Amino acid sequence: DVLFCLKSNNDNDNGNGDGASNDDAEEEKGEDAKPGSFLYAKIYHPLVLGDNDCVRYIVHAIVWIGALTLLAVGIYGITSREVGLGLEDFFPSDNQAHTWATVRTKELASWPIRISWGELDYTNPDTQMQMIQQFEDVAQSPHVSHTDTKFLWLANFQIWGSTHCTANFDRDDADIKECGADQMFQGDANDLCAVDWVVNKYDLMEKRKEDPKDETCYPFEGGICRSSSMMHPKDLDILNITEEDPRSWCPVIPQWSDEKLQFCLGRWRYFTGGSGGLILEDDATPNGECAGEEYRDATVVVPIKYSEGPGMFSYGLTSHSETVDLIDETREICDEHATLHCWMTGIPYDYWEQYLYVDEILIFIAGVSVAVGFGVAAIFLFSQLKYEQRRDQNGHSTGKILVGSLAGALLISMTCVLTLVPVIGLSVLSDVNFTAFSNMSFVLSVGFAVEYSVHVVHRFLEAPLHMKNSKNRVKHTMSFLTLPLTLSFVSSTIGVVCLAFTEFEFNRTFFFRPLIIVMFTTYFYGCWFLPVLLSSFNWRFLNLGKTTQGSIWVKEALQDEDESPVVAAPDDSDEKGGEFPDDNGELDLNEAAAQ
Repeated sequence: DVLFCLKSNNDNDNGNGDGASNDDAEEEKGEDAKPGSFLYAKIYHPLVLGDNDCVRYIVHAIVWIGALTLLAVGIYGITSREVGLGLEDFFPSDNQAHTWATVRTKELASWPIRISWGELDYTNPDTQMQMIQQFEDVAQSPHVSHTDTKFLWLANFQIWGSTHCTANFDRDDADIKECGADQMFQGDANDLCAVDWVVNKYDLMEKRKEDPKDETCYPFEGGICRSSSMMHPKDLDILNITEEDPRSWCPVIPQWSDEKLQFCLGRWRYFTGGSGGLILEDDATPNGECAGEEYRDATVVVPIKYSEGPGMFSYGLTSHSETVDLIDETREICDEHATLHCWMTGIPYDYWEQYLYVDEILIFIAGVSVAVGFGVAAIFLFSQLKYEQRRDQNGHSTGKILVGSLAGALLISMTCVLTLVPVIGLSVLSDVNFTAFSNMSFVLSVGFAVEYSVHVVHRFLEAPLHMKNSKNRVKHTMSFLTLPLTLSFVSSTIGVVCLAFTEFEFNRTFFFRPLIIVMFTTYFYGCWFLPVLLSSFNWRFLNLGKTTQGSIWVKEALQDEDESPVVAAPDDSDEKGGEFPDDNGELDLNEAAAQ
């Protein structure tokens, strides 16, 4: 990026006397030069591909151990993952807003929440009891403060219609009774807004029995169901039971018509104030004595389309994981209920619910990225290799190129997966939570892994056909790629390091940490592990090169070939000029290059 390329002043005369053009001579001289001679010749080649077997085996073992260790650490890290992005992450650590957000999370770890229902058969006793059961289960979940059942609008309405109604004790008009059992529907004294009592088959909470001798002050009353010993004498007579009956009983609205339900709900709202967020008609009577105020006589829309529970508070949400646990606990009660659906609302559900699926989203986008990388790499390798074979009389068949391209694409995809797992795991161990931002940083490793591996795999596949030994083909590959890939790694790493100096912890946590891990991990797997792996692949179907001379490293590699240095066409056909041995049966490199 900084230095200009300096052209060699070598004589343009090739001196071969073989009639080759100046361009051919320059190409040959260029190939005879050792690309990246210092980095490759002095470091990479002696360590990874050198002739000292002891050194090479030790380095290969270290690379394998390093790759497997990174993979194992990555898997361990993933199992320890945390999720979530807090408000404090968006501010510098010395900012007042960061301090406030941190204190709020630790000391005021509470959010208001609410439970809601849609259109149900509200006159069905089983539906009513299941609604109350859902409310009580939510109120008793680990991260929700307890709330008495009577604050649920349905429970309050049922108590109003029972013999335990207390509205008549504090009436606005002494001549008008306000309990449900006193409200006549359509003027019929036998058709009242009174509830029935049924067996508590859903194990709902019972109202706490008060003991006059107990001086303890209890904060909660419990449920609205009652044991037989707490039932009103009138109800005992109707049920034909005694106080000794072991069963528990709950008030329910019998199968009222929509008209009666609408009437009774209207009277209940008028006398008690009502609740539940029920949808109302716009027909309330204005209060003539107070402008802007209305009486509580608006008509309730029936069938009921929507209702909600009382305000509750979640607590103990000192971490993102705790908040996600709250959502999981309440969702199991509401969303996953077998027959009755409800849903939760509030800030935890509006913001943190995204983290319920952050794992699945990461797996999905990572899988898509790897799959797309496989497809693009296969197309690139096939088209490039096919194009390079267009002038070779001994070109490989389309089927062989296709198989080799698919195998190369599979190697590239494998490299992507091998980098993804350590990148994610090491990032988690570096206190990087799963968020949309960190997921993006994780998946960027696929791009860098492809950048390294596609060049390595392509050059390995198109290594000259003379080279049947995989070690020598890796020499051909890395003699050309070691320097540019390393410089690519260095330049990218310098860019990422700049993120470490930002004042925002958000940038350092969700971008710098995972991306710096991406840089080193992808470089290791792409430029060290992958060549070491390829050096053991002595498979002929991966040799898709041409009958060319290659660089000086190719010449040295050919001299090291253990088998006969004969250039054979894929179909071993002499008729196509597939062999170029001299009179002694040895390969004339200059003649092969000219051909």
